[in-house]
Amino acid sequence: MALPIINYVNYFSDFNTRSDIESLKIRWFKDCSYDSDIWILQDTKNMKRTYDIDWENIPVGPNGEKLNNYYGTVELIKMSLLIRASTTDKKLGMIDSAESLYKAANMLFNFYRYLLLIPNISNLSSINGSVISQLITDYSTKGLVVRLDLDSRAVNRFDEIISDGNIGAYTKIRKSTKYLKTNFEKKEFDNDMFSFKLGVSARALQNAPKYQLLKYKTLKPLGYDLKGSGVVKNNIETQSETTIRKSISVLSGLMRQVYLMPDLFTENHRIDRMWMDDIKVSKLSKNKATTSNLKTRNIPKNIMYAVMDESIRWVIDYANPLHCYFKRTKQIHKEKFEGLKEGDGGGNVESQSHYARKLTSQWIKKNQLVNFQHPITTYQHKQTSIEQIVNKHLVSACLLVIFAFTARRRDEIYGLKSGCTYQEGGLWYLIVDQEKFNQGERALPTLEVVAKAISILEDLSAEGRDASQFDNLMQVTDANSKHGRAWPDFNGFCDYVGIESKDEDGNPFIFADHQFRRFLAMAYYYQYRDPNLFTLNWFLGHESIEMTMDYITDSDGQWEMQQVKNERIIDLIESDFRSDKSLIGNEIAELFGVIEGQSEKRISKMEDKGKLVDKYVLNFVKDGACFGLTPDIKNRSKCLENGAIQCSSAAKGSCEGCPNLLPVDQPINHINVTDLVCSSSPMIEALKNG
Repeated sequence: MALPIINYVNYFSDFNTRSDIESLKIRWFKDCSYDSDIWILQDTKNMKRTYDIDWENIPVGPNGEKLNNYYGTVELIKMSLLIRASTTDKKLGMIDSAESLYKAANMLFNFYRYLLLIPNISNLSSINGSVISQLITDYSTKGLVVRLDLDSRAVNRFDEIISDGNIGAYTKIRKSTKYLKTNFEKKEFDNDMFSFKLGVSARALQNAPKYQLLKYKTLKPLGYDLKGSGVVKNNIETQSETTIRKSISVLSGLMRQVYLMPDLFTENHRIDRMWMDDIKVSKLSKNKATTSNLKTRNIPKNIMYAVMDESIRWVIDYANPLHCYFKRTKQIHKEKFEGLKEGDGGGNVESQSHYARKLTSQWIKKNQLVNFQHPITTYQHKQTSIEQIVNKHLVSACLLVIFAFTARRRDEIYGLKSGCTYQEGGLWYLIVDQEKFNQGERALPTLEVVAKAISILEDLSAEGRDASQFDNLMQVTDANSKHGRAWPDFNGFCDYVGIESKDEDGNPFIFADHQFRRFLAMAYYYQYRDPNLFTLNWFLGHESIEMTMDYITDSDGQWEMQQVKNERIIDLIESDFRSDKSLIGNEIAELFGVIEGQSEKRISKMEDKGKLVDKYVLNFVKDGACFGLTPDIKNRSKCLENGAIQCSSAAKGSCEGCPNLLPVDQPINHINVTDLVCSSSPMIEALKNG
């Protein structure tokens, strides 16, 4: 390349010691370089985890053509990834982890597969408005299987193989490791070879329903070893908001890169305009996402409280006895196993180990753990085994506590390391590696129950950390003393303890970190007398106040949001702290009076007309509760300036007499972040006070 970097300094962060683009280096490279045929990207949180990209063997064409068969395409995607790993410009696709870069690479591979199959072009320079229009439609309404027509293509190709009698070429014979001291062999279908010749990865075909069922029904009777039943549960017609947003954002970033830095790409991939630059990706993804596949809605309060009460109980009361009991049962199993090996019982090692597990299970039934109200029936594998109870359910309880009371993102919690909590000045602090906006490590005030949950994970991961020399807490040691990743399963935990966690369709919730973040945000902002938007923004680690406002005002798919907010508004209107009558207070009080006692049909009509209190946007200023952000009454706000409400900078007294203010005698003050939960939870308060 040897292209001067001076022309592009506005886009890169590390250019002071670099002279040309070629000198830039992806910081996740492990024993490789930009020109390597195989890229190995190493995760910085889990040093054992790597992501490999074999540039010589990436299938993309409809008939198995490789990526490197097409001129300039390997360089196109390589350079795009280099820019993403080195840029400071978010619109160019700035990437902050090896995993994200690897996912971006796969999205770009699938984009090129789409170009070759649908508009049937191989050069970006051939893209026009019609191609972009079709691309946006397909990417926003069709999943990968449908977009690349994988199901029907795979069925046709499989039928050809069977009818031609060529199934032997796609068959692998392997020695079975399941049965020791035998010559048992099993036949397997070569999924990698089949998918490669179809131009995709084997993983892409996992959700192709017709193909998977046909393969199972055809090959199972012939003695092939196949997992499952051939039935694919995933709905290939649905597209989630996140999937649409991420995939289109990657393509939009590529278009910007090629347009703004054409010299970095071969001429056949240069474009004459910045395609997709006028697309509002977030809005498009929300509008086009399939409702049934949106992010799981907020967990209703009654379920959330039940889950958290049980999780806290496990962390406080059950953790130590369970861990000690697990250690004891492992010792019993070891003694039983050694006794069988030394005796004359015969049998191979596997049968002796199996019998030892049965003897250990008998011991468990006779020596039940006291003061533990849930069943422990066996030693290993089953939901009620001591192994699953500790390594899955106890881990889940700890993570539920950490998620709910820290409001951290998933990767921040799953990346926690030993020693990440400390106590200072009577307060507990949690050190997290802020995932977004390059904030680095932050020490956040937290609760003692969170510190307790962390200490449990430290105990459970101790052996694994010593063996792997990797300090991450998400490690466990199983009943056979093998170390590996932890086994959290929130739905499994709910099932085990008897909590029915269902959505409105009766399906299990898909627990997500943003549910807990929103729950804490709502609980703090609407349930506490003195909330502060800037404190909440700081605690959540948001880039802007506007993002935090979205958390507490966006009602899209939020079951409990409106109920919590309405309860808070009623509390404010009826509060003894309300100093006098106000226009907005009287209006809302009258509205509540109208709603009360009405039929559901009448309320539905009122909602259609926008008259329900759900439509009001509640914000807090030092003088009280401000409703000036509500669109229908915004124009009568005293602080309105250039079409914007100035509530974020309103000083005490500046709101006096504003018709959209609900004043209170007691000022709304800053609140200590460490008190977010303690003051309203008897269990946590008792824990905090010792």
